[in-house]
Amino acid sequence: MKSWSRAPRGFTLIELLVVIAIIAVLVAILLPAVQQAREAARMTQCKNNLKQIGVALHNYNETVGRFPPGAIWQGNNKVGGVAPENGRDAGWGATWVLLILPYIEQQGLYNKYDFSELARHGATATGTGNNAVTRKNLPSLNCPSHPEITVMLVQDYDGFAKANYAANMGAGRMIERAAFTNNAKKGPMSVIGQWGATVGDITDGTSNVVLASEIVKSSNNSDDRGAWGWSTGPTFSGVVTGSNQILTPNTKQYTDASPYASNDTTSIVFNYRNNPDLTGGDGGVGSRSFHAGGTHIVMADGAVRFVGESIEGQTWLKILAIGDGGAVGDY
Repeated sequence: MKSWSRAPRGFTLIELLVVIAIIAVLVAILLPAVQQAREAARMTQCKNNLKQIGVALHNYNETVGRFPPGAIWQGNNKVGGVAPENGRDAGWGATWVLLILPYIEQQGLYNKYDFSELARHGATATGTGNNAVTRKNLPSLNCPSHPEITVMLVQDYDGFAKANYAANMGAGRMIERAAFTNNAKKGPMSVIGQWGATVGDITDGTSNVVLASEIVKSSNNSDDRGAWGWSTGPTFSGVVTGSNQILTPNTKQYTDASPYASNDTTSIVFNYRNNPDLTGGDGGVGSRSFHAGGTHIVMADGAVRFVGESIEGQTWLKILAIGDGGAVGDY
């Protein structure tokens, strides 16, 4: 007796399309969740990076008795003196980042840097002298949410790698001497003053004053933002050009304007631009990040916070100054 069996039936076109549609819906549901989880991990790493910078700055303070200066000006004759309001002056020496290298597990780099020499020291072609240090990309100084950028600052001198964390220069402009002499604007560190505050200098209270923040860097090789071995590179400020141009976190109203600005007005998002270049006391760089909604900051007491883009301008300036005396509400 013959037995008959039916051949297995394949999927019809309609069934196949239904399966594909279901998979597409699942991907659409799950992909944002995966992306959010990844960004949450990146934000946690960024927060930890700033926390370690805060710890390093406090360890420096415990050793030296004050926070490090924003930068040191040595002059072309390398004998120091009063620094000029000029972020391109060739006489600039070490930055605050270089001074805390031993406290961020970079003792070897610290030992290679010659603090008696200028920042622009060494052969750029072979990476010798101080250039061998300042051209190093340090992962702990980079936010993982920021697009990877390995381009260095090369204008005038080739050898300054970039980072994403910057010291607070106060509620004034980046290298404004008048702001440095006014406690209502003075930050906990200063480039123009070659100065770092003691804890006692921070009369508004260490929990009410920003020590460092995130900044953005550019793939343009003439943009100095984040150049951690160059005077103004690892710094940010409260205002730019005029006192009314407040650089709140991620502001879309004003652009950065540093001594070495890329002057790029076409290829990048407006609030990530650096334009125009302001060499003197009018320049400024804001607290910025690639996180949605705000930036991370570390306070002078070591606490790390996330500050939203909606913070009111005057409130932002209050937490940048070490002694303005104003009450700070919620932000």
